Amino acid sequence: MLASRASRLAAALVLLALLVSLCWSSRLRAAEQRVVDPKALPKFPPVAPRDALKTFQLKKGFRLELVAAEPLVIDPIALAFDEDGRLFVVEMNDYPERDEQHLGQIKRLEDTDGDGRFDKATVFAKSLRWPSAIFCYGGGVFVGAAPDLLYYKDTNADGVADQKQIVLTGWGNRAGTHNAEGVFGSLAWGLDNQIHGLTSADSGVITNPRNPAAKPVTLGGNFAFDPRTMTLIAQAGEGQYGMGFNDDGRQFLCRQHRHIMTQLFDRRYAERNPYYTMPNPTVDIPVDGPKAALYRISPEEPWRVLRTRWRVEGLENGIEAGGRASGYFSAACGLSIYRGNAWPREYVGDAFVADPAENIVHRKKVVHLGPIARAERPADEKTVEFLASKDTWFRPVQMANAPDGTLYIADMYRQIIEAPSTIPEEIVKHLDPYMGNDMGRIYRVVPEGFKQPPLPRLSRASLEELVATLEHPNGWHRDTAARLLYERNDRAAVPALATLLAQSKSSLGRLHALYALKGLGALEERH
Repeated sequence: MLASRASRLAAALVLLALLVSLCWSSRLRAAEQRVVDPKALPKFPPVAPRDALKTFQLKKGFRLELVAAEPLVIDPIALAFDEDGRLFVVEMNDYPERDEQHLGQIKRLEDTDGDGRFDKATVFAKSLRWPSAIFCYGGGVFVGAAPDLLYYKDTNADGVADQKQIVLTGWGNRAGTHNAEGVFGSLAWGLDNQIHGLTSADSGVITNPRNPAAKPVTLGGNFAFDPRTMTLIAQAGEGQYGMGFNDDGRQFLCRQHRHIMTQLFDRRYAERNPYYTMPNPTVDIPVDGPKAALYRISPEEPWRVLRTRWRVEGLENGIEAGGRASGYFSAACGLSIYRGNAWPREYVGDAFVADPAENIVHRKKVVHLGPIARAERPADEKTVEFLASKDTWFRPVQMANAPDGTLYIADMYRQIIEAPSTIPEEIVKHLDPYMGNDMGRIYRVVPEGFKQPPLPRLSRASLEELVATLEHPNGWHRDTAARLLYERNDRAAVPALATLLAQSKSSLGRLHALYALKGLGALEERH
């Protein structure tokens, strides 16, 4: 019996040795086949800002305008307009792996002559680690920079924040390792008077350092908080980087390989009955699938082609997409729902999703079917993108509805947008992931014949003027007026809101009036 056991043990050891030998042999063969000749990886040069517009192909009837470029702005990845039309920009200079140097900053851009181009920049806040989300509130800005949600404010009107507070913290304390693609995804105002946000990989137990008595909240995805009380709630959702609401308050979001999703119901409904498991409320809605085909006009980068070839040959792990190095969503981000008043009416409610790896901005028509929705390409964009560039450095990462009724696009403008960890070592050592970290552009898409409107001055608006603005045809104006009413928290606005609710011919105005009344604690059953 002992001999039998010894023989089985010997056989097992021989088999293990054989497997180890085969494994090492396979690795050695792979290593031999993964030798890279630097000459096989030529790099495309950047295009100067003055020539950038020549590289684009845009939907007929529209015009692309460059409203800011280096050195005024660099590495822009998130945008937020304040009530007076000043643009706060997150500059993620420490992407992808220099987060310990705290190079990120917030710029405040101003258009001092009202021509639609920014001509003045001020560093509003600096020394941030991987800042990635921003929202204007209370005369300052909330900034997402994992592990913290911070609040900055300029109290002496010099354009530089002199107050800094960590209002919530803990993002990423359950994630193990951190990476720049797993940080705060977005911050956006909702109809419910809450600021909504996304968290990708940086899950955590979130606490309020200014209120130790506040109950910690475990987050693994979407969230919302009350900017008055900093009460945080976990929400359903699997968003990564890009979130938008339509005029009715419905949320849409995206992930790297899932370019447009929506929510069927809020998490609070599922929590009513702990004994029943509800289905996932987040659903993909594109008729052409989450990784829908894309039609870039830029050349494929040689390193990307080589990586895909290795994946197909089994020399590298990763998605090989049937041998395609490009032509599908691999980096969907920046989803926005157009809600402006400068474009033709038929574009309101359309979804726009960027893919910086493909150098495109993609458009979807969103059709609502009761509790669900469907997103599909417009009939005249079946094999062409709304916006595409021949320049491989064009890296659209975020979009924003604007005070002028147009859509703004943040272009990080980098030679390489991928994190080094996603590229084989043999390839990445011949690339520079920081090439372009002194560049960046911001564009806006305007219709032909567009005329620049006056800059808003809603900070000076009376309560009555803010209530009237809830009927404005531009979604940015409605949201900003709603936010300011919530900030001021002045019940003197209640009579005007009640009148608007009862008499307005605008269904959107009445909808905003309801939520404004609720935010003031004045919503009654009779309303």
